[in-house]
Amino acid sequence: MFTYNYRLFDRYARSIASLAVLADEDKGWRSDHYGFEVLGCRHILQFPIIKLIDYADCAESLEANPNPFALVTAAHLRTRRTKNDPRARYRAKFDLVRLL
Repeated sequence: MFTYNYRLFDRYARSIASLAVLADEDKGWRSDHYGFEVLGCRHILQFPIIKLIDYADCAESLEANPNPFALVTAAHLRTRRTKNDPRARYRAKFDLVRLL
């Protein structure tokens, strides 16, 4: 993300906003920066994050929401819930397609 951020800034000479969407299952891991230091020179990119697992309790409202990002989040949460159950995963896919 650091590379994309500075390359976009370099190319378009405009301020760039970066946002990280974290799709892992670790509720405690929330990396919100990247940086390095060489000989006292520091480069740091700090950015806001969204953790998809934080929306697990409101999956039903996500599916009813007309916002496409809500549906993508709901689909991701369903893949996590049906990880080891092929039949449930098939049903979840079918239900999500009907919502489109």
